[in-house]
Amino acid sequence: MRYLLMLSLLFGLMLGPRAVIGAIPQGKPTTAVNLVVRDESGAPLKDELVIVQNLDDPEHEIARALTDANGEIPILNLESGLYRAIATAPYGLWQTQVREFLVNDMPMRLMLMVQGMPTHGHGDIVTVGTEKMFVRVLDSDGHPAVGAAVLARDRDATLHLQRWYKTDQSGGATVEVVGSPLVLVVIFGKTLVTREVSSKSRQQIIRLPRP
Repeated sequence: MRYLLMLSLLFGLMLGPRAVIGAIPQGKPTTAVNLVVRDESGAPLKDELVIVQNLDDPEHEIARALTDANGEIPILNLESGLYRAIATAPYGLWQTQVREFLVNDMPMRLMLMVQGMPTHGHGDIVTVGTEKMFVRVLDSDGHPAVGAAVLARDRDATLHLQRWYKTDQSGGATVEVVGSPLVLVVIFGKTLVTREVSSKSRQQIIRLPRP
């Protein structure tokens, strides 16, 4: 036992200060994100439930709070990455609003606009996997955005109705139509574009804005 203890101490001395520093979690830079919820008229919504998920983290959810009288939740300090904000009314008065966003190194204010819950109708019925859509992504100069990430989901971001794709050398990807309407989220570098399209479309061309 004494021999093992001496060996451990010797190993620690050989490693030097880096062994101690490495054992202490180092914080990463964060960026302030201000989330605001408004209704169709632009008025702030109080007591709207806002959920924030980190899409780069398997555990996903990182925040959950009700909006105040200004339609805001406490400012979040987030590391760089891909996130999703969900605004939903506890009593179903408003439609759920979902929005993906990228956090880089600039503080941002993200506004979620929600609409009143319709009194009837739920849109077209789509059988998952039976319909396809070709999506072509172009950069701001009109060249194929090779390797862009494309998320295809329904409007409510239902967990089992989400599919990820990568564009090929032509900037294209064939995606499943998983909802009506279909929401396409394209991430390329530090640019994120969201587009809601008809499930009846068979082709979409998405040109990215300049960063």
